[in-house]
Amino acid sequence: MQLKAQAEKFARNPFAWLLRLRLALFGHEELFGIVFWPTLVGIAGALASVLFRVGIRLCIRLFSGYWPHSEHGSGLVAVAMRLPWWHRAIMPLAGGLLAGATLLFLRRRFVSAQAADYIEAVNVGNGRIGFRASILKSLGSMLTISSGGSIGREGSMVQLAAMLGSRIGLLARAPVPRLRLMVACGVAAGIAAAYNAPISGALFASEIVLGSIAMESFVPLVVSSVISNATLHRLMHVTPVFFIPHVAVASDWELVFYILLGVLLGHLAPPFLALLDFSKSKFVKLKLPLYFQLALGGVGVGIISVFLPQVWGNGYSVVSGMLLGQVFGWTLLWILLAKVLATASTVGSGGVGGVLTPSLFIGSAVGTLVGGVLQWMMPHVISQPVAFGVIGMGGFLAATTQAPLTSILMIFEMTLDYHVVLPLMLTCVTAYFTAKVYRHGNSVYTATLAQAIVAEQGDDWRVRTVEALMKPAAVVVPRETPLAEVFDRLSRRSVRRVYVTDGDQLVSWFRPRDVHERLRKGEIRWDAPVGSIAEPVNEALSPEMSLTEALDTFLREKARTLPVTPGQWRYTLLGEVSRDDVLLAIRDRLTVIK
Repeated sequence: MQLKAQAEKFARNPFAWLLRLRLALFGHEELFGIVFWPTLVGIAGALASVLFRVGIRLCIRLFSGYWPHSEHGSGLVAVAMRLPWWHRAIMPLAGGLLAGATLLFLRRRFVSAQAADYIEAVNVGNGRIGFRASILKSLGSMLTISSGGSIGREGSMVQLAAMLGSRIGLLARAPVPRLRLMVACGVAAGIAAAYNAPISGALFASEIVLGSIAMESFVPLVVSSVISNATLHRLMHVTPVFFIPHVAVASDWELVFYILLGVLLGHLAPPFLALLDFSKSKFVKLKLPLYFQLALGGVGVGIISVFLPQVWGNGYSVVSGMLLGQVFGWTLLWILLAKVLATASTVGSGGVGGVLTPSLFIGSAVGTLVGGVLQWMMPHVISQPVAFGVIGMGGFLAATTQAPLTSILMIFEMTLDYHVVLPLMLTCVTAYFTAKVYRHGNSVYTATLAQAIVAEQGDDWRVRTVEALMKPAAVVVPRETPLAEVFDRLSRRSVRRVYVTDGDQLVSWFRPRDVHERLRKGEIRWDAPVGSIAEPVNEALSPEMSLTEALDTFLREKARTLPVTPGQWRYTLLGEVSRDDVLLAIRDRLTVIK
């Protein structure tokens, strides 16, 4: 009678529908994981992006006394043009001084030894990103950008989103390969929020951070990227990053010049990256305290902005002016040269931020100049000089990041114009291969990654055995436990396997979904003990088993989850391992760091 009462209680359980719904939608734990946790990462990344944008606006008000007019680039450049020349000269210096003091003094007291860079955490780390280090870097970046530093804000947005992805992965008790994937989900969410480009966010994380496009990892990246973009649109009014006119190709002969543009951009990208490295080395040789070093970088930006305030910030409004035909000729050439020097001064002095946006600025300026010269020489062949500016953004980005696919789709998402695709593909691919010849495949992110690899002293960081992938078993019950009691515990959870023990030994297991279907059909009773319906354990993994041996076992058993025991299966249950985590770990080992 007691068992019958428990069964009736289970039938009346208001959460029973939740079990059926989750088993129907997320019948597998991995399926639930690749949707639920990346969704949380996407929402968190969008919220971090909004807070960072608000912080920049507040800091601009603090430094200049003016509110920026818009959320995008017209704000900082417009503020710079309203300030007197002496204020423009001092403001980057003051921002660099404050940013350096913040990074130096707070880092000594509050920062842990965990990785503070998302690429390092994914490629040579264990997926853990320090919370305080990320907040500190973002604060320094906020001070640098809002005071006129020539650097992009996307770097800190991605850093914050990646850190939150790491924290959510730790909350989910994800093993190392999946924790790295959660960090990559944060990267995708950050890029999507920064550029209003969800497709590019997922591809950026795949192509640059993970180094491969595999469906096991790409699906969570897409989920995080899309959710981040949708959340951003719900929280604030989002306008296009750049105001880009319609692009049209007058004739097929014009495509030849886009190939030549790609060759030119591929030759210009290596000197630009070399200039950034050269600037960093010279600032380091000065052996100044960090606050003086960043202040010196601010002096360089301040002197340039006295004559050309367009070098301040990310330069979104200046790029929009180029693409609308409002900035051209010698003025555009001087702005281009000044922007390159200002970026070298900011990045070389240690300014925290992204270089994607400066790359878009330089590519757009070079493309617009080339288009103007070609139209002057061949007015009947070249229809729009501005079209070369749009295509130039993607070409220079592909050359600096060594990620042509991401570059193609990012520009396409910004324009939403299919006519841009053909010339964009030609320019990006040509620029990519041209730059690869000179840089041997090294991108703007290679230096940071190389330093982290040296710090790790080898590749011991890589997962080698099953032990690092092991998670606690979701549900473990004694063999005499009634099914009604087990499913009462499962009504709020979605698990793949329930493990059955006899004393402290693992003896059998069953799939809740299959058993629930048999219960529904009346084939078994609610008061039946789990030991009577569970299947014997035929295969188990051991902690010291290699990844390839584990994968062979998964394939042989056609299983998605397997238990881990100290030896053969008649031992104490230590935990369980997912096949997807094994595949992610093997992918990590096979990925070649360029």
